Amino acid sequence: MTLGRMQRQQIQELCTSYAPMFSANPGLTEWAYHAFDTGNARPIRVQPYRVSPQAKTAIEREIQDMLQMGAIHPSGSAWASPVVLVPKPDEEIRFCVDYHKLNAVTRPDNYPMLRTDELLEKLGRAQFISTLDLTKGYWQVPLDESAKERSAFTTHLGLYEFNVLPFGLRNAPATFQRLVDGLLAGLGEYAVAYLDDVAIFSDSWAAHLEHLQKVLERIREAGLTVKAKKCQIGLNRVTYLGHQVGQGTISPLQAKVDAILKWPVPKSKKQVQSFLGLASYYRQFVPQYSQIAAPLTDLTKKKQPNAVQWTEKCQKAFNKLKATLMSDPVLRAPDFDKPFLVTTDVSEHGVGEVFNAERT
Repeated sequence: MTLGRMQRQQIQELCTSYAPMFSANPGLTEWAYHAFDTGNARPIRVQPYRVSPQAKTAIEREIQDMLQMGAIHPSGSAWASPVVLVPKPDEEIRFCVDYHKLNAVTRPDNYPMLRTDELLEKLGRAQFISTLDLTKGYWQVPLDESAKERSAFTTHLGLYEFNVLPFGLRNAPATFQRLVDGLLAGLGEYAVAYLDDVAIFSDSWAAHLEHLQKVLERIREAGLTVKAKKCQIGLNRVTYLGHQVGQGTISPLQAKVDAILKWPVPKSKKQVQSFLGLASYYRQFVPQYSQIAAPLTDLTKKKQPNAVQWTEKCQKAFNKLKATLMSDPVLRAPDFDKPFLVTTDVSEHGVGEVFNAERT
């Protein structure tokens, strides 16, 4: 169902009133900052990785952009980590730093991340949904002074350090999730966020306009910005966390299903792990997933050699997982106001359960 003329006009007027915060440039919040504890660890210094001329050009461009945005500044730090460039699905490049040695000496922040299945269930029942993508999310959180020094990264152009939270730091997700949880405090009945992906969901159009305005106001108060081209506003179904959700249903994202269907037969343990990592993201759509995937899971055990022995059972499991996802599976979002019946079954190879909502 598409929005009517009046609904589109209402959305346009609402978004126009918050136009300054729809920006390709990241904001800088005062609601949070990132700090971390490395104890008595000595400064970690790693030489820059050798990269191609094309990668050098990309690094130079990214550094220039970050300097102009104020995200980094030249450094004289005793710490230094190397740069890596990670391609994004939208064909942009994510400038990252390989902080694995720094992370190894960083005390963990165990702030909990939200369960994606619970977020999807909330959105799945809604009739109207909007999603907001915070511009370069992490970069909207400042670093404290001691963290700046330890964030230093080395390139063929010299040494720089971050003023804002970079990707790749051990506790970055915890810091950002804590920020967005505080941002949406008291709005949990109609707004959720998984890191920089904010979703607003409502049962009626009038309520959705009100809910969307309240969330936009919180974002403005926090000094954050939103990337307009990645927003989905006032839709019946949206793409969120790798799923299509809305109007009472949840289904896999077709692009990810296509990637699973095109996956070649694995030849190594690592390739099997990669396939299972992607397939298991949609395990709730595959009845008896654990039992079906057992021959593949066995190939990933420590005692197994890196070069896998691909058997007929492995091929059948491989084909069955693909076939099930190719059948366009759809889950209905649960209605927790109704009672549920639980049916369980146990065998030597697996444990299964089925939840059925009683009809009224």
